[in-house]
Amino acid sequence: MKKTLKITAACILVAGLTQNGAAQIATKSSKIGDGVYELVYNHKNGLVYVTTTRGNAEKPTIYALDGKTLQVKDSIVLETGAFGLGINQKTQTLYGTATRAGSVIAVDIKTGKTLATITNGQEKGHTREVVVDEANNKVYVSDVGGGIWEIDGKTNKHIQQINGAGPSVTGLALDGKNSKLFAINFKTSNIVAIDLKTKNVIDSFPSGGEKAINLDFDAKRNRLYIAHTGSGSVSVLDANTGEVVKSVETGKGALGIRYSPANDIIYVANRGAQTVTIIDAKDYSVKANLEAGSLPNTIVVDQNGVAYTSHKANGAGRPKQGEKPKPSNDPNGDIISRISL
Repeated sequence: MKKTLKITAACILVAGLTQNGAAQIATKSSKIGDGVYELVYNHKNGLVYVTTTRGNAEKPTIYALDGKTLQVKDSIVLETGAFGLGINQKTQTLYGTATRAGSVIAVDIKTGKTLATITNGQEKGHTREVVVDEANNKVYVSDVGGGIWEIDGKTNKHIQQINGAGPSVTGLALDGKNSKLFAINFKTSNIVAIDLKTKNVIDSFPSGGEKAINLDFDAKRNRLYIAHTGSGSVSVLDANTGEVVKSVETGKGALGIRYSPANDIIYVANRGAQTVTIIDAKDYSVKANLEAGSLPNTIVVDQNGVAYTSHKANGAGRPKQGEKPKPSNDPNGDIISRISL
């Protein structure tokens, strides 16, 4: 049987047992800023960096949290709010998608200074997801409605636009060994494979579910794991053929997804169900569902298989034209949860 675990108060630990008896521990942070969105883990300093889109209702902030305690250790104030977040571990640079401005912000982790505000020369843009190719120092950004950006990590300038993935590109995943980039066309729920040497689309196939939104790549098995917000499921696809190997029900509004090579686990954030699903990548069985906070949004894993999930808050709502954003009173929102096996 799979277990469902629940956390009800800040800064506590909850432990349970999976089917095979392995302990699961979830740690929940105190409330962080306002408008928590996406996060990355820095292998060099053990900190989790979290974007908040409304910090103090005026200055958006990236917070740096201790990876073990989830205590805030530092903060980086931005002029423009970042939603998506990526990291180049080698150069120690953060890349945030300033979705409302249609740009990308490059931030030096050591100094906290903004290195560049990157645009693609177009009047409009909807930058969303960031994937970093550290081996080649390139950054790829999905632009919903505008294709995929390629950014030179050395100069932090836009190189070119990769087209052909469809009108509504959301999630991205990199197969570095084979120089492939996989992208989701949200409108059609198709997966598009792009040859990064030629920048051409070389394949396209159905995602295996409804409203595919995000995905991750398993290099060991050559598999794609795709979260579907419409069908509340994860599909497992052969990355070469597009064949659906397995479909796993996870929960309403499946959104964030990450595969951890360290412990062979797939973590899924189900925003609608307000759970995090743990899937064994060996047989695709569901090991547990964790109730760790409101509206699980995005997930990142460290090199040891520990997972971190961002939780958006209920109830704040969008401000009216000319009004400042209102803080949410949701005690289980605008937090980060830490899950270890």
